Amino acid sequence: TPADQLTEVQRSSLMHYFLMNADPQYLEGLEALQSVRAERSDTVDGITEIMVMRDLPQRRPTYLLKRGAYDAPTVPVFPQTPAVFPPLPDDAPRNRLGLAQWLTDPGHPLTARVMVNRVWQMCLGRGLVETPEDFGSQGKPPTHPLLLDWLARDFIDHDWDIQRLLTQIVTSATYRQSSRLPAPPLSNPQSADPDNRLLARGPTYRLPAEMLRDNALAVSGLLVDKIGGPPVRPYELTESFKPVEKDTGEGLYRRSLYTYWKRTAPAPAMMALDASKRDICTVKRERTASPLQALVLLNDPQFVEAARLLAGRMLQEHGAATDPILTDMFRLLTSRRPNEQELSVLREMHAGQLDYFEQHPDAAVEFLQVGDTAADDELSGPQLAALAVVANALLNYDECVMKR
Repeated sequence: TPADQLTEVQRSSLMHYFLMNADPQYLEGLEALQSVRAERSDTVDGITEIMVMRDLPQRRPTYLLKRGAYDAPTVPVFPQTPAVFPPLPDDAPRNRLGLAQWLTDPGHPLTARVMVNRVWQMCLGRGLVETPEDFGSQGKPPTHPLLLDWLARDFIDHDWDIQRLLTQIVTSATYRQSSRLPAPPLSNPQSADPDNRLLARGPTYRLPAEMLRDNALAVSGLLVDKIGGPPVRPYELTESFKPVEKDTGEGLYRRSLYTYWKRTAPAPAMMALDASKRDICTVKRERTASPLQALVLLNDPQFVEAARLLAGRMLQEHGAATDPILTDMFRLLTSRRPNEQELSVLREMHAGQLDYFEQHPDAAVEFLQVGDTAADDELSGPQLAALAVVANALLNYDECVMKR
C-alpha cells in the first residue's frame, strides 16, 4: 500500500511494529518499564488486604419494618442502646466507635463482667456464670455475684489489664487449692458439690486440644515457637474430610494456634479432643471422654513422633540407665517424680516392649519411621522404640492430660 494511502490505524500498527522490533532505545525503555511494573506488582500483591468499612457522609434513614417486610417501613429508628443500660454519652458518635466507647465505659455494667468471667472460666474450667454465652434472663445467675462484681470493678480500675487479671486469679487461694476430693467422702452426696460450684477445691478438667498437642511438641523439643505467619498444615490434615497436603519442616511443628482450618473440614485430631467448630461462635467448649480421644493420643503421628524424640533425648542425656530415664520422663510429663509403685509399672512396661522389639527388629524400624524427623542412627533401635512406647503411654496418662 502506498504511504499516502495508509489509514491512521495502519500507520499506528506499523509504528508499533517498528518500535517493538527495530528501535533499540524504545526496547531499552520498555524493558526498564516492565521491570519496575513487576517490582511494583510484587510489592502490592504481597500486602495482605482487608475490607474496611466507613460511615456514609449522610446517614441512611432506617425504619421499623411491619412484620419484617422490607417494603413496609413504619416509624424511623435511630442508633441507641437498650433502655435497661446507661445511654450513649451525648458527645459519643452514633456509630461503631461510639458503641466501642460505650461498651468500655467504666460505668457499663456488663463488658467487664463478661471478660472477667471468660478469664475465670479459662483458669478454673467453669465460669462464675456457667452460661458465658448468655448473661441475660435465659442464662444462669452467678454462683458468687459479689466476687464477680469485685473482680469486674477491679479490672476496670486497673485499666482493663488482662495480664494483671490472670496473675490475680492464678495466685489466689481459690486457684491454688488442691483438687483432691475430701477424705473420707462426705456422707451427704449433695454436700459433696460434685461440680465444685462452691470453689472448695482446685480445678480438675482435661486440657484443651491445642494445649495437649503443644505440650507433646514442647517436651519432645520439636515445638517451633515463632510468632506470626501464615497457617500451617500438620500431619492430620492429610486425613481430613477435605484432605490437603501436609507441610514439611517447621510447618509440622508450629503451635496449634497456626493450624490451617477449613470451616467445613476441621483438623480431625482437634475435633476428637473437643476443639470447637468454626461455623458458629463458641465461648464455651463441651468436654467429653471417649475411646477415640485415647486412640488419637496413642496413634496420631504427631504424638508418636513427639514420644520418639522425647525418648531419644532421654537416652542421650542418661545413656542406658533405665531408672533415671523413666523418672525424668515421668517428671517432665506430670511435673512430679513417680513413686516406687509407678516406677515399677514403668519398668515392667519398658522391659516388655524392649523384649518385643529385640525379637522383632523390623517392627522397631517401622515404628521409628513415624514422622518426618529422622531417628538418631547412633541410638539402639529396640531401646529407642521401647522408651518411645513408654513416652507415648505417659502422654496419654491421666496426669499428663488433666489439669489439677
